[in-house]
Amino acid sequence: MGFGASKLASSDRLMGIVYDLMNETNFAGLSEHEEMLSDSVRVNAYHQGIHANVGEGDVVLDLGTGTGLLAFMAAKAGASKVYAVEHSDFIDVAREIAELNNIDNIEFVQANSREFTPPEPVDVIIHEQMGDELFNENMLENLLDLRDRVLAPGGKILPARFQLFVEPVSFYESMRVRRFWNIDLPDGIDLSATERSYTAARFDTGRTEQLWTRPGSVATTMGTRSPVLEFDVHTLESVESLPVDHVVAREAQKDMIVDGLCVWFTASFDDETTLTTSPLAPVTSWGNRMFRVDEDIAAGESRRWHINLGNIVDPATWSVEKL
Repeated sequence: MGFGASKLASSDRLMGIVYDLMNETNFAGLSEHEEMLSDSVRVNAYHQGIHANVGEGDVVLDLGTGTGLLAFMAAKAGASKVYAVEHSDFIDVAREIAELNNIDNIEFVQANSREFTPPEPVDVIIHEQMGDELFNENMLENLLDLRDRVLAPGGKILPARFQLFVEPVSFYESMRVRRFWNIDLPDGIDLSATERSYTAARFDTGRTEQLWTRPGSVATTMGTRSPVLEFDVHTLESVESLPVDHVVAREAQKDMIVDGLCVWFTASFDDETTLTTSPLAPVTSWGNRMFRVDEDIAAGESRRWHINLGNIVDPATWSVEKL
């Protein structure tokens, strides 16, 4: 990492600006929103969570409204007023959808949420700013700012309870991609020595240490699943209060190949409604990053890994090391 990049990564304020700009770019077209709107797991969880927690007469703020879907749900659930906040020009699409559907109790605000203060305290903050690795869309910085400035005493954030998992997983054989030196080839061709080859090492760019799991590729996890992080945004002190160093220890229940440690999260609206991006659950529009392992492990054997979340909002700084 160069000097400029290092200085940028070390500044929370500058990184916040970068993530805001990335979000504006990443969700600027219809195609990105088409994928999210077509995600029935996502849509149904938000519909259930909002209708169960937004009451008649509530004042609601929708953080990063995008197409306006969550704001529309809140309006339909009985909110007297909804502030739909979006810093990109895509807010024009949401405003037009509201007009076409005769929804008239939404005020559309084109601004960065940290620069907007509604004229009244809000009863509910709704959002969907979870990235693939949960933190990487400025979710916590934005939510904690709104919580402290505009949320009424006893108000709700939807969703507010989160769990982050980094779990060792095993793929279905047909979906498995093995490391170069572990690939079995016909005619007795043996690649095993390339694991210690200086020639092969010249072409190992480091990108092979991480993969994105393909939908339907994960067959099972190793041992009992347990989150490395759990928190509630209602009570979280700060982003910095979240620990970044964790140990994942698991025991194999059967002979297996551990392909890697897979990242996913859960987001809970209440005790009844939870959204999960687990690769073992129905497919969502979120992806799953995997830190590669590719190790044969026998039943009863245990393994431990050190997880470092680095700069927690930048998954490129996360690392996994076998202990």
